[in-house]
Amino acid sequence: MSQPHSFHTPAGEELTAALVDKLTQRRLLDAEILDLVAEMQRDQVASQAGYPSLPAYLTEATRLSRRETSRMVAQAAQVTETVTPTGHVTPAPLPSMRQALRDGVIDGEHIDAVTQVLTQLPEDTSVQNRELVESTLAVTARTSEPRVVREHGRILLDRLNPDGPTPTDEPTPDRNSLRYQRTRDGGMRFAGRIARESADTLEALLGPVAKPTADDTRPADERYGDALCAVIDLAAKSEQRPSQGGEKPNLTVFVDFNALLEGTGLATTEGGAVLCPQAVRRIACDADVIPIVLNGDSVPLDLGRAHRLVSPKLRTALIARDQGCAFPGCHLRARWCDAHHIHHWLHGGATDQDNLVLLCRRHHKVVHESDWAIEVINRLPWFRPPRWVDPDQKLVRNILHHPRQ
Repeated sequence: MSQPHSFHTPAGEELTAALVDKLTQRRLLDAEILDLVAEMQRDQVASQAGYPSLPAYLTEATRLSRRETSRMVAQAAQVTETVTPTGHVTPAPLPSMRQALRDGVIDGEHIDAVTQVLTQLPEDTSVQNRELVESTLAVTARTSEPRVVREHGRILLDRLNPDGPTPTDEPTPDRNSLRYQRTRDGGMRFAGRIARESADTLEALLGPVAKPTADDTRPADERYGDALCAVIDLAAKSEQRPSQGGEKPNLTVFVDFNALLEGTGLATTEGGAVLCPQAVRRIACDADVIPIVLNGDSVPLDLGRAHRLVSPKLRTALIARDQGCAFPGCHLRARWCDAHHIHHWLHGGATDQDNLVLLCRRHHKVVHESDWAIEVINRLPWFRPPRWVDPDQKLVRNILHHPRQ
């Protein structure tokens, strides 16, 4: 009888054993590092050096990120013992996790997972139950990854408090908050929270746009970031969007016409962000254009009337033909799409149905910044991929919106 084939070769076993040994050494070193951090905190090293906090001091001294040094200080506070001037030793808040760390079998993420669980225990939890939760999770941490520890902690929390938080007479209102900061490149970083009803609505809006296609290689965070930008664009086009100073919010871009025509130079938005020519051309595909004549000192001499490139009637015709984004494989419906000029109007391309195609925000950018080409055959848009996608560059069409074709 033949022996079952093993895919784990002797060489693989040796490499795995060597890796585990190195990781154990690193964990033991981490335990020593956290002891040193705790000692620095007790001795007030940071304040003596003129720094407002130990994480700030460690960032300067070690060139580690502020996030990493803050984690080190927080972890050290959980797994290090305290010695009083009289020599009395106070156990670490997480004594079982301290021992597991000193045995070289857990990492800082395990410490964070257990700490997070303990902070969620009800206020009336007894000391004995707190110690039992910590020791139980430490046993799990010795043999499992941090995700399993958190899941085990959730189970313990449910058992200790099966009824959930104590209800109050008045429901706690959801508080909306948003903090944002413009970045040097004109983008934005933000954080916050929104009430449950708005959260459900936003999730419903993001879902269809963030849904990956078969050939979509974007990571999830990028897909949802692109989806949020699409939602913002959709809101900006709505007739119900709020006004400020009597004007609806729009993206205003200042660019020299010759620079736009030649595809050289940069443009700026009203907020001061700098845009490359490709981005301006994409925006200009489907926009209100207001010509302004300036003198040599950039003083406006004449302000023309706003001209909408794609009229509502023409857009309705495009929706009837394309149904949604015409790019092959894209499932997004027409509400998420811009009208793209196949031959740009800057170069004499007509603003009519035979020179326009609906593209979602992401694929509009792809068409402007890559070698994808579009041809209209029998009044229908077909796409010719770059050679790196298809060496034969065969024409393809999006059949998701037109299954009968």
